[in-house]
Amino acid sequence: MVINSVGYVGILVHLVLIPLFYWLGFPGLSLLNIFSSILWISAWASNQQGLHHPAIVLMTIEVFLHTLLVVPTLGWQAGFQYYLFAAVPFTLFNNKFDGKAIIFVSIALGAEFLWLSLYTHDQPLNPALSEQQARLLERSNIVIAFTAQCIISYYFRLASIFLEQELENQAHTDPLTGLYNRRRMTDFLTQQGKLAARERTTLSVAFVDIDHFKKINDNYGHESGDQILQAVAYFIKRQLRKDDTLARWGGEEFLLLLPHTDIGGARVLAEKIRNTVAEHTFQIGGSEYAVTLTIGLCEHRTEHPIEESVKLADIALYRGKQAGRNRVMCYS
Repeated sequence: MVINSVGYVGILVHLVLIPLFYWLGFPGLSLLNIFSSILWISAWASNQQGLHHPAIVLMTIEVFLHTLLVVPTLGWQAGFQYYLFAAVPFTLFNNKFDGKAIIFVSIALGAEFLWLSLYTHDQPLNPALSEQQARLLERSNIVIAFTAQCIISYYFRLASIFLEQELENQAHTDPLTGLYNRRRMTDFLTQQGKLAARERTTLSVAFVDIDHFKKINDNYGHESGDQILQAVAYFIKRQLRKDDTLARWGGEEFLLLLPHTDIGGARVLAEKIRNTVAEHTFQIGGSEYAVTLTIGLCEHRTEHPIEESVKLADIALYRGKQAGRNRVMCYS
């Protein structure tokens, strides 16, 4: 995206410079910009084909050579050296460059700018250019270089935000089911426990466990077990309300956090989840397979820590398994 955007700017600028230099009386520079336009169009086309590394290399080389030839011809006052500033951060998008390569390119661009400053800064303006034309060129080049910098900075920001979101998702999300993981659910439990205590509202916790899940893994393989986990997570999510929170607690266990829900309401929801899964026929290894759930419930008492309610829901789950599985068991 950044190569495309910068490419559009580069192509447009060089196409405009072709007639401009010819009109100013610099046919050699006009010819140079024909060549530069071809390079930029070739780089843009390479990027369209997924060849991002050659595209960035071509664009960077063109900026380096174009500046090296134009600034000594027109003079420092025309401002073509400002393009070098945008070229430095632009090279950072080249994922084929390692740290040494990026440092080398940055030093080369900086050395070119310093060399041009030393040898052209105090030279008189090219006689073919008036001071007004030179000022107009300089201001135009400042705008162009600043525009390129803004585009590059914008995409750097997008990349940073995207990476931050990805890292947060990885830290808080179970990669298999897409649900919250245990770490994130612990945060929700603490928040909702404090909220329920402060507002004196009801809150229930539910443990959901897939019955005989080990047999699925042993008989059909872990890939089939993963498919069952994903399917069960999907069926549970379909039954939840907006404020309910679901997480994969570990293995084949899921934890449900149900704000503003007493034990009666939690039991109704749990039975609905259990029936939905029990009535569905799963396909494993080309054959049909029935999956059942055991669910343990506990209504949170605000005078106790939320962790205590989680333990009691786990005890209810254990009792449900002892009683024969495929049932909802409330702690009492």
